[in-house]
Amino acid sequence: MTPPVDYRSFLGAASEPIVLPYFGGTRVEAADRRLRVGAPVEPGWWRFRVEGRRAIVLEPAEPIDLADRPAVRGHHAAGWLFASGREVHRIALPPAEEPAPLARITGRVWHSGDLLLESIDFEDEAEEAARRALEEGQGIGAVRGVPPSLRAAFGFAVAEAAGRALDIPISPREAGGRVQELAEGGRPAADAFLRALAEERRRYQAELRYQEVRARARPRTGRPEDRADAALEAAGARMINCRRLGGGNIEVRFQLDGERFVSVVNGDTLQVMDAGICLAGADRVLTLDSLPSVIREAERTDQLNITRR
Repeated sequence: MTPPVDYRSFLGAASEPIVLPYFGGTRVEAADRRLRVGAPVEPGWWRFRVEGRRAIVLEPAEPIDLADRPAVRGHHAAGWLFASGREVHRIALPPAEEPAPLARITGRVWHSGDLLLESIDFEDEAEEAARRALEEGQGIGAVRGVPPSLRAAFGFAVAEAAGRALDIPISPREAGGRVQELAEGGRPAADAFLRALAEERRRYQAELRYQEVRARARPRTGRPEDRADAALEAAGARMINCRRLGGGNIEVRFQLDGERFVSVVNGDTLQVMDAGICLAGADRVLTLDSLPSVIREAERTDQLNITRR
């Protein structure tokens, strides 16, 4: 008589641990599927054991070879890779060696769309001249041979340095199409832009009132955290974390196209109470499902102003 097959042993042997980058949130992306993380850990490279649709964290791991992933080349500024005047990617995981400001770098796009830094590349005179101008607060209008990616990285680097000095945070998505103007004008242009941005934020916060309103959307089933996670995933965003507030509201931190946002929504309906960006008082006509598309439109039209961080 043939002995019974131990299918548990067979499946266990067939499921070899895999090394993947974890960027935060509830899921991790492999080449052929998306897996739910059993117990979230710090972002980084980890070895996982796959059990069905779940990824169980085993131990930290060294990065794998990324040569088969699409390459993106450009210039570095404050944790971002500027590939052109408009194309910008957040470096998803902190590299072992942080690139210098305006360094020429190469990244690789993971299956999830996140960018991983691959190398710090050789520079020429344009990078050195731009770095000197950045240190002196000058523009680079007179510097020759500056490619669009370096000009955009310089424009944001000037704004980011001015923002630190003025205590006015700024992101590449907010700088948007103004990076060329900032690159030409240097620190004076950045100071003026940031003060105008801060004034707009102050006007917005003065108009916004945190209070309960009658829900316009139908209550949803399940835990608020799971509802928010599912809504953001369907909209192409990644929930980083979620915490409950008073009055039935939840605060949701999520990432969209490399930028991080913080919004307050009703836990039952996901109606937006505070979008975390300037919407001229129109927050509560939205739900969390539609908010990512509104953010993308604001970015496309250079209207993005982040009010919560």
